[in-house]
Amino acid sequence: MHHFFVDPSEIVDRTVHLTGENYKHLKIVLRARIGEKILISDGTGTDYECEVSEINEDEMLLHINFREEIHELPADIYLFQGLPKIDKMELIIQKAVELGAHAIVPMETRNTVIRLDPQKADKKQKRWQAIAESAAKQSKRSMIPEVLPVMSWKQSLAYLSDFSFCVIPYENAKDIHKTLEALHTIAQLPETDDSARPKIAVMIGPEGGFSDEEIKEALAHNIQPITLGKRILRTETAAICAMSILMITLESEA
Repeated sequence: MHHFFVDPSEIVDRTVHLTGENYKHLKIVLRARIGEKILISDGTGTDYECEVSEINEDEMLLHINFREEIHELPADIYLFQGLPKIDKMELIIQKAVELGAHAIVPMETRNTVIRLDPQKADKKQKRWQAIAESAAKQSKRSMIPEVLPVMSWKQSLAYLSDFSFCVIPYENAKDIHKTLEALHTIAQLPETDDSARPKIAVMIGPEGGFSDEEIKEALAHNIQPITLGKRILRTETAAICAMSILMITLESEA
């Protein structure tokens, strides 16, 4: 089933008014026909199974059959990713979106090997955002996760001021029981915070890992060290592993 994101204003009563690029892609590229079923997301967390009811010269009307089950996690996970080699970042973004990340924050740390040229950073961010959108469509996400501009380590720590819980996988964090305690706390967040969706941060180091000073600063900001096991993981593996653990933790309690 083809999947499209629309603005909520394009949904009136039980009809989706598909226009612009979405209309062109569905009509010209995908050659949609009357009665074909389409998945529509309004970008705010609601999905609808629809079917094409009318095809006009500049607009396609989709009848809403029913509202789909919620595809989003009960908390917003922000993946702070130490900048790896550029090709790895694209893989990390794709997999993080598939696993439920609400946003991805590229992060420059002490051991970051790749430093983005400021003049090329905007173009790179747009490329990463396009990858996030494609992954969101493929994995039936209800919203398109945002890839934020690159932050420094200091900026990242400041950004975490209103987060509900923050974790940092670290190779010297040996106590699996403390990790399980942290996950238990995270699992309870959606139940205990009624005012807003909980925000969870997971911070992943680049190929060289975090420096001892950065770990000390993380601890000073109440960021909980966790272990991902006894093996040393590549940065892309650590990101996927951490996102998988958080996804299962949150969905098992949902």
